[in-house]
Amino acid sequence: MKIENLETTFRLCLKNGSVREKAKDVELIRSLRGVSEKGLEFIKKKSGDIPKDSTDWTFVFRDYYESLRCLIEALILFDRVEADNHQCKNACACAKHPELDLDWEFLETIRLKRNLVNYRGQLLTYEDWNGFKPKFESHIEILGKAIDKRLALP
Repeated sequence: MKIENLETTFRLCLKNGSVREKAKDVELIRSLRGVSEKGLEFIKKKSGDIPKDSTDWTFVFRDYYESLRCLIEALILFDRVEADNHQCKNACACAKHPELDLDWEFLETIRLKRNLVNYRGQLLTYEDWNGFKPKFESHIEILGKAIDKRLALP
């Protein structure tokens, strides 16, 4: 899994038309924020029942990924931007919001891992999940606060 440079990726996303202008849609932003929260509430309840020797941690990973993806999409909507794919959405969030200190390599690593799960049938262990969990939680917290702060502005 080779992770490309953020600046190179962002420029390529702009050049090939994967990033476009979109009207700021506050209701969509609120909806994506809500979906992210509900998804996390649900998976946190369910993950307490998963044995550590199970590969069902794959689905905990995937649900956290989807919650994080919703937040990234919501964030870039404040910039009146939409992107065709997860990589370009991640690149937009990192490039346009350096103040949030999002970890590009982490976002790319989980994107690639999610693709292995969805398109190659790779399953994850509890140890795999546990390695990703702290950064998922910190990124979700950072993005949630940033979105909530922007939603509170007139």
